[in-house]
Amino acid sequence: MPMIMISYRRADAQDMAGRISDHLAKKYGEKSVFFDFYSIPTGVNYRKRIEKAIVSSDVIIAVIGPNWLCKNQDGTPSRMADAGDNVRLELETAMKHAKPIFPLLVNGASMPQESELPDSLRELAAYNAKRVDSGQDFRMHMTHLVDSIEATLTESSPADSAVRPTRFWYYGASALGAAVAIAALVWFGIVPFTARFTLASITKNPATAPESPSPGISPAVIARAKANGGFLFADSDTRLLSGDDLKNLSLEELRIARNEIFARRGRFFVDIKLASYFAQFSWYRPRQVEVELSALESTNVNTIQLAEHRK
Repeated sequence: MPMIMISYRRADAQDMAGRISDHLAKKYGEKSVFFDFYSIPTGVNYRKRIEKAIVSSDVIIAVIGPNWLCKNQDGTPSRMADAGDNVRLELETAMKHAKPIFPLLVNGASMPQESELPDSLRELAAYNAKRVDSGQDFRMHMTHLVDSIEATLTESSPADSAVRPTRFWYYGASALGAAVAIAALVWFGIVPFTARFTLASITKNPATAPESPSPGISPAVIARAKANGGFLFADSDTRLLSGDDLKNLSLEELRIARNEIFARRGRFFVDIKLASYFAQFSWYRPRQVEVELSALESTNVNTIQLAEHRK
C-alpha cells in the first residue's frame, strides 16, 4: 500500500482536508494516510514527526484553499513568506526529497502565481492542479485523484521488499522471512544443518564468511565492502548521503547500499541474494523482519532510491 501525506493549512481548509483524508483512508487504509490532526500524538515534536512522514511517503497531497497563502490585508508579508511556516517547510521538504506533489484546489481557490510564492516553492506554480468540490462532484473528483495516484505509483520503479513492506509483512512474514534467511545460511554452509535454528541461536552465533561468493552479487561489490569493514557506506546511519556519494555507483551497488541500512538494524531478508550477501559479514545479526529506522536513515534510504530510479 502507498503512504500518502496530506499537507494543508488549518485556518484555510481543515474541513476539506479532513474529508479528503477520510476518503483516501477508506481506499488505502488509515495507516496509509498521514493527516496531522490524527497522526501526531500529544507531546511529539511536530516538525520532526512531519519530516519523518514526508520522507516515508510516496505521495504528498497539498490541499490549497482561498487563504492558503495567508495574505495580510495591511500589505505585510504573508505567512508563506515566513521561512518557518509549517506548510512551506512541508512542501520544501517534499521537493528536497523529490516526492510527487498533488495540488488540490478546494473551496473555489486558484493556483498561486509564481510571484506569490517564495523562491524555494516557485516551481509549484507549474504543477498541474486538480479541483475538488465539496458538492455532488466530490466523489468523481476523488476518483480522478486516486487514478492519478495509482498512475504515479505505477510509473515509479517498484521498491524492494526491504524498503516498502506490504500488509503481508505485518500478518505473518516474520516466520517466512526467518525460514528463507535460515535456508540461505544453511545452503551456503554458513550455519551447519544440524544446528537448532532459532532467532536467538543465529543472533548468538553471527554468520561468518562463506567459502563461495554470494549468488548474483558481483565479486567487485563484495571486495569493496570487505575493504570497508563490510559496508559500502559504513556511516550511512550517522551522515546524510549526497548525490556526489552516489553518482558513480552502479545499480547493484545502490541496491546493496540501500539495504545495508536495514541490515545494520538486524533486518531478515527474504531475497536470498541479500540474505547470503549480508551473512558474510560479522556485523550482520538478523533479528526481525520489521525494523525501525531513524529519520536520518530513512532520508538516506529515499536518497538512494531516487538515485536508483534515475539509473
